[in-house]
Amino acid sequence: MACIVIKNVDKYYNELQAVRNMNFDVLDREFFVILGPSGAGKTTTLKMIAGVESISKGDIYIGERLINDIPSENRNVAMVFESYALYSHLSVFKNIAFPLFSPKRKKYSKSDIEERVRKTAQLLSIDHLLHRKPSELSGGQRQRVALGRALVCQPDVFLMDEPISHLDAKKRNQMRSELKNLKDSIDATIIYVTHDYNEALALGDRIAILHRGVIQQIGTPHEVYHNPVNRIVAESFGDPPINLFEGQLVKTDGGIYFKKNIETSLIPTALEHRDRLVPHIGKKVYAGIRSQYVIPVKEKPEDFYIPGKVFVHEILGDDGILTVSVGEDLFMISTEPNIKYSLDEDIFLTWDVNRTHYFLKDTEENILI
Repeated sequence: MACIVIKNVDKYYNELQAVRNMNFDVLDREFFVILGPSGAGKTTTLKMIAGVESISKGDIYIGERLINDIPSENRNVAMVFESYALYSHLSVFKNIAFPLFSPKRKKYSKSDIEERVRKTAQLLSIDHLLHRKPSELSGGQRQRVALGRALVCQPDVFLMDEPISHLDAKKRNQMRSELKNLKDSIDATIIYVTHDYNEALALGDRIAILHRGVIQQIGTPHEVYHNPVNRIVAESFGDPPINLFEGQLVKTDGGIYFKKNIETSLIPTALEHRDRLVPHIGKKVYAGIRSQYVIPVKEKPEDFYIPGKVFVHEILGDDGILTVSVGEDLFMISTEPNIKYSLDEDIFLTWDVNRTHYFLKDTEENILI
């Protein structure tokens, strides 16, 4: 069993705390994704699991084995970085086989090495490239060689640190599909680090959102996208990002409403949400609605609306992004590209209230979770 347990782990670099009281479990053969911006502590976490970095406090287990003091070469963990780090003077075959010649590993016969390399190359569809040098390969092919060099050791745990972030969009999408297929072909537990929410949603069995060294939420792609526990998680997904606007929860006419300002009609809340909203009546909150759920209309709706003016309308092939100025705020809405909007045109925004999130202003926690 190659399950992983991270228990109360801290990491300090002198006075800087890079990871704070980290706790999570990764199941055997799970594809676990850590999502977060640069500086969140993602790479540091991988390095501690790999044994490249020591931990300042806490425990790390692989299976039932505490690995805090076990050297990296004895953890049966392989790590792939963003950079290929291939040996330019060696063939693809020798680059993949290189770890098998390490004096810190058991000795392999020539036939064993040959078999391992060829099986790994076939798995990654690069078996026809074994005679080439890295300079003769495309970026995607080089990344496959780097993956092969890690896989050839048949690790229990496979750590991937933004391995495809430097590829162009087309190759990145292709590699993402291949990685999704790869996870079902190897007998290893995978932890994958990325700053790209699309990669996280597409690849992860579960996703951990990391921010400033603190895990904000762990869940399935559906859970973290549709039920974010706080504002940080909500803003980690979506392009355009979730629209947030400040206001107050008020009770009137027997119902609970969100009030943005005196120019905006009262925005009703969903009936199914009201029991959770009652304790927060009178408090300042952020209402959040994702861009694909906002409906821009040119005539004032009868029920509720937020008024604004068209700031810019961008046509992006089969999609459009409408940016609307509402006071000092800018809201972004996904639109059909064939609908035309004019600069400074009056516009009214409305949406299905069942899709609204409410975050407390002081703690940024999602009231509805």
